Amino acid sequence: MSGLVHIQIDTLAYSNRLRHLPPAQKLCFAIAMLLLALVTHYPIQLAMLVWMSVWIVFHAGIPCRIYAAMMLGVMTFLVTGMPALAIEYTSSSADIHADAWGQISVWGGQLYLSRQGTFQAISASMRSLASTSALFFIILTIPAIDLASLCQKIGCPPILIELSLLVYRFIFLLADTAQKITTAQISRGGYRTHRLRINSLNLLVRQLIQRTASRYQQSILSINARGFNGEFRFWQPVAYRYSWRYATESIFGCTILIIGEILYRSYV
Repeated sequence: MSGLVHIQIDTLAYSNRLRHLPPAQKLCFAIAMLLLALVTHYPIQLAMLVWMSVWIVFHAGIPCRIYAAMMLGVMTFLVTGMPALAIEYTSSSADIHADAWGQISVWGGQLYLSRQGTFQAISASMRSLASTSALFFIILTIPAIDLASLCQKIGCPPILIELSLLVYRFIFLLADTAQKITTAQISRGGYRTHRLRINSLNLLVRQLIQRTASRYQQSILSINARGFNGEFRFWQPVAYRYSWRYATESIFGCTILIIGEILYRSYV
């Protein structure tokens, strides 16, 4: 868990090919794509998903297996929620002929696959995937410190920035502690049987809360020991270079997507 969260995500944000671009340029592009994902229809959202994947894998140089694993986790979550939208139940079979793709009799009523519900599930899933790809672009190409520095420059409340950074640190502490405890339990055969697995999970939860809270408190003490005066200050050693090439490509792509959405609404 810690390897996925810390090494393969946070480190990539510092070493990707778009690291030299100003955070504001990347953030504005991602926000524009996120807004488009929320207002467009699923064919355009599918094109956005493919285009953002090109930016992440080819432009930013993020390994395809890491990006695919992240998207697979999101898709798994979406698939588990799709049946709730696509499958419906009614006690009257007269109302479902036009909307049903298939039906079975259950408990004196009809359980059927709804056409409208299926389209809603597909639309919601595509919107979620397109939006998630834009968020992944931010996560994988902009380090958290750069985001915090940018928020500070545009006037975000200091308390919000501080809480975000502390939560960001807490996530890594939680993941690292969970990974170490799990490794120790596996090495001692704690997951050999179903009963041992339940006991190990119980111990994991209890130890995880205690150890993470302790390490988090140590982290706060170390910050205060270094002279923290209530406001984080950020040093940026990277000399950012605005890229007209990427700016042109992003503007051109967004324009094509907007035109595609207009044409889709005109003909559908």
